[in-house]
Amino acid sequence: MQCSFCSIDQDLPFTCSYCKMVLCSSHRLPEKHDCIQLHTVHSHRDIEYLNPQRISNTRSFDSKINQLLSSESRHLLLGMILVLLVGISFFFVNFGGSYPVWTVLVLSIILMGSFLIHEMSHKFIALKNGFNAEFRVNSFGLFLTFLSIFPIPFKIIAPGAVVISGSPSKKILGQIALSGPFSNIVLGFISIIILFWSSLSSEWQSILSTAAFINGFLATFNLLPFSIIDGKKVFDWNKIIWFVFFFISISFILIVSYNI
Repeated sequence: MQCSFCSIDQDLPFTCSYCKMVLCSSHRLPEKHDCIQLHTVHSHRDIEYLNPQRISNTRSFDSKINQLLSSESRHLLLGMILVLLVGISFFFVNFGGSYPVWTVLVLSIILMGSFLIHEMSHKFIALKNGFNAEFRVNSFGLFLTFLSIFPIPFKIIAPGAVVISGSPSKKILGQIALSGPFSNIVLGFISIIILFWSSLSSEWQSILSTAAFINGFLATFNLLPFSIIDGKKVFDWNKIIWFVFFFISISFILIVSYNI
């Protein structure tokens, strides 16, 4: 397996506990591979000092996940399966009485596809700017997403994220973060265009309107300027650009909710 930082082949690679990159022995430390989570390293080390067993167990589990899945395609496949199952659970519980089974399945596939395009948009822009990027699941996100498969009131879809190697500037990091919500806005508008410019059955009209709402919600939620969400990176880069796209996403979801 190649080191994500220097591309040297390694028989026994290391996995960064913070950004989940696969690394050689020379670049295994966060400071040596320009870890994108470097700003949290010291605070996490303080926590580890206070509760070393808990942190050690979490890192060990994440390392086992990476060793088991090994390739990006497996990480992505696991994430997509979990998102699909969450979609089936959500649409069946909330609309199972009014939607036929095939409609529930189609909507779940649309949710999974929207998630996939969102994440791959991050990767595409990162690669375009010269940075290696791979989707990686993480233990906490997997746990929350797995819980959401069950009929609980609040669903969380966060099985993993695209991990970027190197140290992109605040501008590039903001552009990479914005690409995900932007893709959902585009998908939502495409759904609306097809809905209004095609003669479709009532079932497909319902599917397209729900698809538009799904993507509007994903864009809005991911543009919230908090924590590790995309919106925080966009906000830190350019507050005007963040406001414009957040306003667009909010307006889009309100218009979709009111008119469809």
